[in-house]
Amino acid sequence: MILWQERSDLQSSEEVNRQPARGARDLLPQDVEDNRWICAQLHHVYRRWGYKELAPPTIERLDTLEAAGAIDANVLLKVATQDALGLRPEITASVARAACTRLASRSRPLRLWYEGSVFQREDVGGHEQVQEELQSGIELIGAPGLAGDGELVAILLDACRQLPFHPDHQPTLLLGHRALFAALLADFPYNQQAGLRQALSRYDVLQLQALDLSDADQQRAQQLLRVRGKPEAVLDALSAFSKAAAVDELRALVELVAERARQAGVRLQLDPTFLPTFTFYDGVVLRLVCQGAHSLVPVATGGRYDRLLKHFAPGDRNASGTGFSFKVERLRELLQGRRAALSGQTDVQVLVTCRHPGNLGDAMACLERHHRAQVQAELLPSPMAGETTLGHGSPHGPQVLVTYDHPMGQEGATACVQRHRTAQVDVELWPQPCPTLEAARAAWRQRPLPCLEWVTGARDGGPGPLPEAPMGACRSH
Repeated sequence: MILWQERSDLQSSEEVNRQPARGARDLLPQDVEDNRWICAQLHHVYRRWGYKELAPPTIERLDTLEAAGAIDANVLLKVATQDALGLRPEITASVARAACTRLASRSRPLRLWYEGSVFQREDVGGHEQVQEELQSGIELIGAPGLAGDGELVAILLDACRQLPFHPDHQPTLLLGHRALFAALLADFPYNQQAGLRQALSRYDVLQLQALDLSDADQQRAQQLLRVRGKPEAVLDALSAFSKAAAVDELRALVELVAERARQAGVRLQLDPTFLPTFTFYDGVVLRLVCQGAHSLVPVATGGRYDRLLKHFAPGDRNASGTGFSFKVERLRELLQGRRAALSGQTDVQVLVTCRHPGNLGDAMACLERHHRAQVQAELLPSPMAGETTLGHGSPHGPQVLVTYDHPMGQEGATACVQRHRTAQVDVELWPQPCPTLEAARAAWRQRPLPCLEWVTGARDGGPGPLPEAPMGACRSH
């Protein structure tokens, strides 16, 4: 594999393409922080349930990535090496491989969680495009039946309680069963089952009408398309279509998790024709969807994949696995759309600046005190533009003026003042909020002290972003 090759004919700066690869994008600092915060909330939930972190490789053998033929080779990003390798399009297959090899001797159930990027190739308008997504999820190995399915759904619902969903997001958990879908299709002509599976799983009425079905089969297929919604009603309706054991499995699962879903503010919906994108699931399947600005947004997908485990452990007839993964970036965009307070937005931030270069040492000492107290503080390293230099200030009066940007920030500003006093620094607290940097500067003009500290921290429901501050001053996000 060639990782680097020096070129003698380097392109000029005018010829360099400054854009990311087609389909890829740069994550800005706030997006990175928010992703990290979301993952941390999920990790807290996983750990509470006894899950341990596993980090499988980003590059895997193609026969692992294809997941026993369940993943189309056309979506895989292949790596140019002598071995048949590629970038993982999802992480479940890699965890299943590890569970059946290096972790084969560990007692079951085996509880694992992961976080990492996945990559898919797709063709858009004749152009190859790369899709990269950050995922966080769990895999439960060796817990068959209702105990495993119930734990999986319970953890997903606990994660929903940990995340700051807005009521308008209307989080809804879709539940289905691969074996039930197969049983429903078995009553239709064999040569039409593939088309039916595609039309029903996509909820495509036009494709369904175009199938070569008898009038009776077409009517039954149309009825099946409408069998989705509240669990009780769907389970009653399914009894008219199928006597499959999967109906009883879904009924028991709903009874087990219904109250937990209500407490989490998540609506349960049964959809017997729902299928995830990847076809290695062979039991209960699930998808968490939320209402976005213009459409439904899927933020988590998973289900049971016993057959995939048996592919990696052919001698283990009792192998079983189930899991789910969150699409972290879709989740972040959804939450950001409602201005939810993510990452460090509820932390106190401090801007430290000085009126005269001679006070820079004092300002740096202020920064050090904040940093020792684990408070985020930034330095404006030169005199503020447009200000009159007034010298060093009185050596006997207050040396630091502390202001804050919102009434809720008064407590943080008061704590700032107390830290200064503990350090034997003369300090004065401005008595009212200064919502913008310009207001803080105006307060500083009225009480001209050597150093200004402006305490900021965005709050959910608080004022919007502050106007652009000069010379890189700290703003609330």
